[in-house]
Parts: sequence; C-alpha cells; structure tokens
Amino acid sequence: MKKSGFSLIELLIVLTIVGMLALLAIWTFHLQIMKGRDAKRKADLAKLQLILEDYFNDNDCYPETLTCNDAFLPYLSSIPCDPVNDGLNHVYFYSVSQQGTCKRWYKIFTTLENQKDTIIKKIGCTQATCGPFNYLVASYNTEILVQQLGEVYPPGGTPPVSPTGGGGTATSTPTQGPTSTPTPTPQGPTPTPTPTPTQAPCLSGWYTCVNQGGKCNISYEGAPGAVCSSTCNFCSAQGCTFFPICLF
Repeated sequence: MKKSGFSLIELLIVLTIVGMLALLAIWTFHLQIMKGRDAKRKADLAKLQLILEDYFNDNDCYPETLTCNDAFLPYLSSIPCDPVNDGLNHVYFYSVSQQGTCKRWYKIFTTLENQKDTIIKKIGCTQATCGPFNYLVASYNTEILVQQLGEVYPPGGTPPVSPTGGGGTATSTPTQGPTSTPTPTPQGPTPTPTPTPTQAPCLSGWYTCVNQGGKCNISYEGAPGAVCSSTCNFCSAQGCTFFPICLF
C-alpha cells in the first residue's frame, strides 16, 4: 500500500504562502498603528488650535512657548505630546515670531507617519518650508507656507524666495547702462586667498532650555541658548533638566 503525503516542493510552496500572508498581516497591523498615531496627532493639533484661540481672546496674544507635558492652566492640565516624541521630526514644533513679546500668530509642525495620507499633498510641505515636517496647523490669520514676519523656519527649512514679498527676499534685475571701458589689470603674481573655515553642520539637532520651563527641548540654530548635541549633556550643563528621550 502506497503512503501519501506532501512532497518537499509542495511543503516549500505552502511555507512560502504562509510566510507571505504573515508578512502581509504584520504590515497591515503596523500600518494601522501608524494611522492611529497620525489620528492622534491631527486631533491633538486641532484641540490646540481651539485652546490657543481661547488664550488669544483672553490675552490678545498667543503664548511665547508651548512645551509638551507642561501645564497650560486654566485651558489644559497638560500640553499633549507627539505619540512618538523622539526629539527629531516626531514632535509638536511650536513656531512664533522671534520679534516682540506679543505673538500675533503661530504654527505647529509635526510629521505624519503614513506618507500616503492625502492631507500631506494638500498642505504641500517641502524641505524648504517645513524642514523635516510634513503636516502643520496655524492660527487663522496665517498663510501656512508663507514666511511670517520674524519667523524662523523649522530646522533644515529655508523661506522660499518671492519677488512680491511675503515669502522671502525679493530679487532685482540690474538695469543696463552705458558700457564702460575696463581698466587694465596690473600684471603680477596673484595672491592666494586665505580659505575661510566652514562650520560643520549640526547633524544631531539643536536643543535649548530657554523659555522651556527648565526642560531641554528641541530647538533651532540661532535660538536663545541653542546647542548642537545628539544627547542632553550640553543642555544639562546650561541648567536644563534632561530631555525626555535621554531618560531611556
């Protein structure tokens, strides 16, 4: 009597199919987790929009800083934090004018993990306008991707140049005039220019504790007390408590 069973090839085919289904299930689960975190980000920023308008109605200005986990009484017991809050692009980056003490507008940047979310394309963030972020909300008097008066763009961002203003420095084309006869250049050895030392870019991120309630938090180059560090050691030396990511 002949025994029946799976051949080696049939067994390999079955294992391959099971493996592919398992990978698909894991990716689907991971995608749902990302979408869940993105939903929280959108809800948090929408809530902050309402709270900040209440604050503006009471104070005629927006707050100078907005740091996660800090109390914001009587409006909120605690400022919400990004679900990941890694100190890099998964944070709620609060941007206001660096000029004056009364802040007349604000923007809050963050990063959605689901890169296929249609809202990302609708907002139209670029590296120049949003730095490492791809999603933001703003006060109702703000043109979202236009540089506001006194605004310092997020880390890595640079304001777009616009010939009509509102987005950067206007460029002008020089007018043509009479052509002058060039003056002869005296012949002689050309002096060797002294090379200007280039400052190494800050690849690890900028941190500060100034106006952060004593907590070391994400910042930008040129901000008061900003230091370039991948850890919080330098912030600690300036009197800050450790940034949350340094405790893990």
